[in-house]
Amino acid sequence: MQSNAPNKASKWSTYYEHHQDRPASSLLCAAIDLASPHTSTKNAVDLGCGSGNETRALLQAGWRVLALDQEPAAIERVQAIGNEYPDARLETALQRFESLEALPPSSLIHAGMALPFCHPAHFEKFWSVVVSALLPGGVFVGQLFGDRDGWASDPSRTFHSESEARALFHELNVKTFEAHEYDGASLRGTKHWHRFDFIAQKPVSSG
Repeated sequence: MQSNAPNKASKWSTYYEHHQDRPASSLLCAAIDLASPHTSTKNAVDLGCGSGNETRALLQAGWRVLALDQEPAAIERVQAIGNEYPDARLETALQRFESLEALPPSSLIHAGMALPFCHPAHFEKFWSVVVSALLPGGVFVGQLFGDRDGWASDPSRTFHSESEARALFHELNVKTFEAHEYDGASLRGTKHWHRFDFIAQKPVSSG
C-alpha cells in the first residue's frame, strides 16, 4: 500500500498543476452573489480545496476561508495562495471527510467535485455535519456524482440517483439543481461523467 502513495500524490500534483490557471467555477461565483447579502460574517469553507482556484476567489471576494483537503499537496498550494493575500484570513486543515466531526458556523460552504470522494459508509454523517454548519441564509454549493457515472462501480466513492440526490436537500431551499451527463477527461483518462450541480440555501428563521 505504501508503495502506491507517491504515485497517488504525483497524480494529484499533476492534476492541480493542470488546473492552476482555471478560473473559479461559475457555480461558486453565483453562490457568492447569493450568499453575500445574507451575511455580515463572511465565513466560508472550501471542502476539498484541491488546486485552490475557488479558495482564491473567496479570498478575493473578502471572505474568511477554512480550506480542507486530505492531500498535503493541496494544502501546500492553498497556503501559498494565502500568502498572496496578506490582509485576508485563511486557515487550512489536512482532513479526511470521513473523520470530520464539525465545521465552524459558515455562511458559504463550497465542495466542487469533492463530495463523492467521501466513503459511502460515512457520507450521511458528513452531509449532516456540513448542513449543520450552515448559518441561516447560508449557501451550500457543489457537485454530486450520479449513478450512471463511469466510476459508479467504485465502492469507496458515493453516487446518487437523481431522486436520491434531490432528497438530500430536505432541510435546504434548492436554488439550482442541474444534471449533466457527457464523456470527457478525468484524472484517470476519458470517462463518462454523470453529475448534479447544486446551489442550496438554509432557510432564514422567521422567528
